[in-house]
Amino acid sequence: MFGRDQLFSAMTASYVVAVTLALVTAAIFAPVVWSAAPTGGDDTPSVAVVTLRGGTTDANVNAVAQDLREIRANDSVEAVVLRIDSPGGPVTSSEEFYLAVNRTASEMPVVAYVEGTAASGGYYGIVPADEIVVKPSSNVGSIGVIVQAPLSAIEQAEQQGQTFVRSGPDKALVTKDGIREDIELLQRSFVGTVMRHRGANLTLSREEVANGNTYLGPRAVENGFADTMGDSGVAIERAAARADGIRGEQYDVYYKGAGSANFNVIVVPSGAQTIQGSDNVTYVVRPESEGTTFREPVKYYAVWGVPADAGNGTVIRDD
Repeated sequence: MFGRDQLFSAMTASYVVAVTLALVTAAIFAPVVWSAAPTGGDDTPSVAVVTLRGGTTDANVNAVAQDLREIRANDSVEAVVLRIDSPGGPVTSSEEFYLAVNRTASEMPVVAYVEGTAASGGYYGIVPADEIVVKPSSNVGSIGVIVQAPLSAIEQAEQQGQTFVRSGPDKALVTKDGIREDIELLQRSFVGTVMRHRGANLTLSREEVANGNTYLGPRAVENGFADTMGDSGVAIERAAARADGIRGEQYDVYYKGAGSANFNVIVVPSGAQTIQGSDNVTYVVRPESEGTTFREPVKYYAVWGVPADAGNGTVIRDD
């Protein structure tokens, strides 16, 4: 049996361990913030820099959307620089990225700075910006959509009918024609958004934009995908110059979060086979995996490359 002193010592040790674990957990999971508030106080106007490095995944986009939400509520922030290095990602989260930037751009100047890549969904998200600044090595463009679907759902629909009993004729039904209609609709929406925001600057036709090419910085400025050559300092200066509440160089700059440290590498998985089908459709067939899991039958990507996914499936590209 514990004596009173022993019991107190044991409780103290447990408390110390618990506090230590809490501190370690906080250190691991807390966001990295370089500067949480403008250094000059609330009366000093500021330019906020928000960073997105990596794919336009749910986690990355949610973090950027939260940063932009807090910035819109901060009266001292007069303009935003969106620093980006992203190949894009799923269509759904790329749309969320676009909506967050578009809402912010309706309330204050937004200048996008392409640190490395702004392709596909990454470019989709920054088209509402008032200005896009690129480096000579920056890659922008890749306007297009990729759809990922199980090969069996498309090529073996009759066998599926023998395996599953459906509550309705269209329940969980995936067809090549249906996918093609969906991808064309998403493509028209993507291209239409680019044309609406950048059409006055573009020297390319709608068809050329829809081809899905990427352009290095100088060519992007030349064809209107970007506006200015420069670095992050130029982007900050351009944002400050557009802000009504900033006079000259009398403003602070602060960095809202560090962005994702992981760049999503887009590769074709090991062991996959590429099969050229009809109507300009390419199949990237993954090796069969053991076991049965339920997953989304069709997933659409606005991404520069072929999405890397642990699951078995087929990527149908309409380019």
